[in-house]
Amino acid sequence: MAEKIFRKPKAVLIFNRRKTLALMAASVNEAAKISGLKPGNISKACVGTLISNGMYYFRYIGSDVEIELSDIGSLKLEEYDKLCGIERQTYPTMAMNRKKWKYNKNNRTYESKSL
Repeated sequence: MAEKIFRKPKAVLIFNRRKTLALMAASVNEAAKISGLKPGNISKACVGTLISNGMYYFRYIGSDVEIELSDIGSLKLEEYDKLCGIERQTYPTMAMNRKKWKYNKNNRTYESKSL
């Protein structure tokens, strides 16, 4: 039988619908227990395949970024993305829906005016 290789768990940041840091979890599975969502979907949201999951935005903690407990409630999602040097799509409103987004038939993607 093949030996299983376990990956070291990555810490996850959980941002609320107001795009402020709400929680820090030790791993994707821990974030799933806290939020009641599936770990696979949380992982996809951390990587960027999904914009959000269950009214939360998820991000892995970058290796070059230092997050402190005092950042909870004050760190904004846009600030964190700038610190990491990534550009991700977010919903323009707290409703977290695609209302007034245009569907691009060529790329099969949604485009918002906020980007």
